[in-house]
Parts: sequence; C-alpha cells; structure tokens
Amino acid sequence: MVSLVGIAPWSPEIVLVAAALLVFLLDTVGVKRSELFAGLASGAAALALLFVVADAGFAPFALVRTVDPSAVDAAPAGGLYAFSSLGLLFQAIFLLTAFFVALASASRPSDEKGSAIFHGLLLIATTGMLFVAVAADLVFLVLAIEVTSIATYLMVGYTRRDPRSLEAAMKFYIIGALSTALSFFGVSLLYGAFHSTSLVALSGALGGTTQPTLALLGFGFLLVGLGFKVTAVPFHAWAVDVYDGAPTDVSAFLAGGSKKIGVFAFFLVFIGPIAFFDARGAHCLTACGSVYNFHPTLAVSLGVLAILTMTIGNLLALMQRSMKRMLAYSSISQAGYMLIGIAVGTAPALAGATLQVFAHVFMKAGAFLLVAGFATIGIGPLIDDYRGLGARRPKASVAFALMLLSLAGIPLTVGFVSKFILFSAAVQAQGFFLVLAIAGLLNSAVSVFYYARVLKVMFMDRAEPVPAPLPGPPVAGGSEPAVLAAGGFGYGRATAIALATIAIVVFGIYPQPLIAAFQSAAEHFVLTGA
Repeated sequence: MVSLVGIAPWSPEIVLVAAALLVFLLDTVGVKRSELFAGLASGAAALALLFVVADAGFAPFALVRTVDPSAVDAAPAGGLYAFSSLGLLFQAIFLLTAFFVALASASRPSDEKGSAIFHGLLLIATTGMLFVAVAADLVFLVLAIEVTSIATYLMVGYTRRDPRSLEAAMKFYIIGALSTALSFFGVSLLYGAFHSTSLVALSGALGGTTQPTLALLGFGFLLVGLGFKVTAVPFHAWAVDVYDGAPTDVSAFLAGGSKKIGVFAFFLVFIGPIAFFDARGAHCLTACGSVYNFHPTLAVSLGVLAILTMTIGNLLALMQRSMKRMLAYSSISQAGYMLIGIAVGTAPALAGATLQVFAHVFMKAGAFLLVAGFATIGIGPLIDDYRGLGARRPKASVAFALMLLSLAGIPLTVGFVSKFILFSAAVQAQGFFLVLAIAGLLNSAVSVFYYARVLKVMFMDRAEPVPAPLPGPPVAGGSEPAVLAAGGFGYGRATAIALATIAIVVFGIYPQPLIAAFQSAAEHFVLTGA
C-alpha cells in the first residue's frame, strides 16, 4: 500500500495543483500548444481519479490507496475536513467531469490564445471541488466553494475578445459575489446559534440550540446563497445567460461539474438536521422534546424549492429556440430533481439524488460537448439549425438522442434509473413527499416534449440545402484547421462523447454496482450527518 503520512490523503489535490502550475509555467516560457495542455489536464484528472476510486474502496485499485481505510466514514470529530464514502464518490464525479472537458478540449485549435489559462483554471476549479467534498466545517466549505467560483468566473471570460463571454463572466461574478456574501452571513448566524461552525453541530450530534430563530435565519441565508450555486429557482436567472455566453466546453464544465458542489453543499448543510430530527425520531440522539425540531421547516422549504425549480426550468425550456439555452433551462430543472433527495432526507432518496448527479455528468456535459462539436462543423446555435442532422451525421445524432432520452428519463438509460430510485424513495417516505414524487413524474413528462422536438428536427425534418462556405477572416485567438479528424469533431472531443454515450447505456442496463455503492455511502451519511 502506498501511504505517505500527512500528505498522502491530499494526493489528488496535489496532482491537480502541480499540473496547473506546470501548465502556467509552460505558457510563461512560450509553449503554445493546446493539445499539450489538454493532455496534461486530462492526465492529471485521470491520475487523481485513480487515487479517489482506490480510496473509495474499489478492490482492483487498493494498491494506490492514499487515505487510511479507518479514516473513511470514521465517527465525526468536528474538524475542518473528514473523508466519507459519499464525499469520495462526489470527488470521483467532479474529476470525471474535468477529465471529459479536458479530453474534449484537445480538439481546440493548437495555437488558441488563452488555452493555458483555460486548462490551468480548469484544474484549480476542480481542486476547489475536491475540497468541498471533504469539508466538515462551514467556513472551510464556503472557502472551498469560492476557490472553484473564482476560477470559473475567469473561465467563462477567458477568450477576452468575445463580448458575450465577457458579459456572461461579469454577470457570473456579480451573482457569485452576492451568493458568497449571503452564505457567509448565514454561517455567522449559525455560529451564533450553535457556537460552532462544525457540521457535526448542525447535524445535532452536539445537541440542540437555545436560539432556534437565529438558526433558522442562518439556514435560510445558506439556502439562498447555495441556491445560487445550484441554480435553484428563483435564484437561477444568471445561469442561462452564463451557459449561453460562455464557450461551450466551459458550459459543459459548469453544468456537468461545478454546479454539483452546490448540491453536495446542500447535502452537508441540510441532510444532518433533516435526518437527525426525522419525524419518526429514528435518529434522535438526545431528548427530542427538549430541542427545536428543524425537520418540518427545512423539509417543506426544500420541497417547495424543488418543485419550483423543476417546474419553471421545464416550462421555460419548452419556449426556447436556442439549443444551448434549452439545455441550460433543462439543467436547472435537473437541479430540482436532485433537491428532492435532500428534502426527503432518507438514505434511498440521497442515493437517488447522488445517482442523478452522477448521471448528469454524462447526460449534460456530453450534450454540451456535442453542441460544441456540431458548432465546429458549421451547425448554427438554433434548434432549427439541427434540421435533418440525423441523415448527415448519424453517429453524432444518435449519441445526442441517447443523451436527451436519458435526460427525459426513458428506460434503458442511466437517467431512468436515477429518477426511478429518487421518486420511489419519495413515495416510500409518504406524506408531503408524495407530492414531490408526483411533481417529479409530471415534470419528467413535460420534459419529453422539448427533447422530442429536438429529435423530430434531427431525424424527421428534411435538411435545408447548405451553401458552400465563403472564405472569412481567421478565427480570433488561433487558426482553426480546415477539417478536424473524427468527422470534424476532433479525436479528443469524439472520444469524450463516445465514452459518455457508452456510460449512459451501460449504466442504464446494468446499474447494480453503482446503486450498491451509492446506497452504502448514503446510509452512512444519513446516520452520521457527515
């Protein structure tokens, strides 16, 4: 077993930071090769993912374990960080997203300006996401989120010459700063109520609070602050403009990865109080009558937020003509499904929400990468521009169709499996949570309409004649090759899309290993609140 006392548990973060510094160093000495930077970024993400998978307990990789097995899922001690099975699974999800985006970026122009900045910031943002997954203290959590946030603000506008990207970056920065301020204010109120910023205190393991009003205000401000990060309605308005204005590879990272830190932060902050003060008293460690019961208030608030998010996201997606904006509103609605798991607060619900997050990496990041690939072969930004694409680009169109069908929750896809587990958990919880299950089913039905519209345009409508391209000015920031390999997508992007498509089908047909791993991690998380 490879084990270095002290620094070994941080091997994934060290690998990512070292790769980021190397990318910046190469850029400083004059190396301008996008494919080299992409190779470093994807290689670092893959190596870090190997360490995390080993730490999560998957037997074939035990020799490269970096975290002592006794430290994983240990009893919460109230420190700044803690290693949990669920946290390690989320680290794997974050690294998987970074790997896909970095691999796809290998198809960018070789001499693209700002390429080093993009790849370096991608690695730094992912490092912040890994810190979020091991956070056991509110201050540590918010600071880790901010590391990722600052890096992603810059990623959105890294092209510098695109006014739409700069506008999106500025909106992202302003909203991000507001959400951070609200989050820190919520942390300060919770400190006043619990006399600690430890997540153990919030889970109830240290007893109740004599100031429940102050605690509820703190939870409320954190709900708003983190709601911006997870794009929950009504804190979602920034997301569509940012996803639409950002370079499409950046949109894939935002939708498939960085917004998931908000989901995991919701897990950390709200699952503990909801599960500890469960209505049935299953996890009550002290005399429940002597402390304030946060369960009804938090569960109903999160449930209403979930219903609003998935309903408004789906209804607005129905009205879109732009492909990226439709996918952006679809991503907002998917966040609503994930919030159901937090509102229900049981182990099966949490497992379903985590599986939904995992599936979202392949479905949403893959969809945005495909949109980026279509753009390189001259397909416009509107849904109508995809008319007849199934006949012209059958392989890519089938991959896109599978991703959209999985997002809609059609059987034999991983999206169906995650929604089935999630909605089943809400039904099992009974009471108010039946409303969440019904709302989720109805919204899934609504989403079929706008996904089916895209499929109709691609496979049933006849393509308009495509005029021969006119010679134009060189691409700003670099020289794009006339025709990329792999049908114009480039090998890197085509490989990432193929892997995502295969995962959607394989895990849709044979999800048992995933379900077992997520359920085991969720059961421990609900029992301990960390």
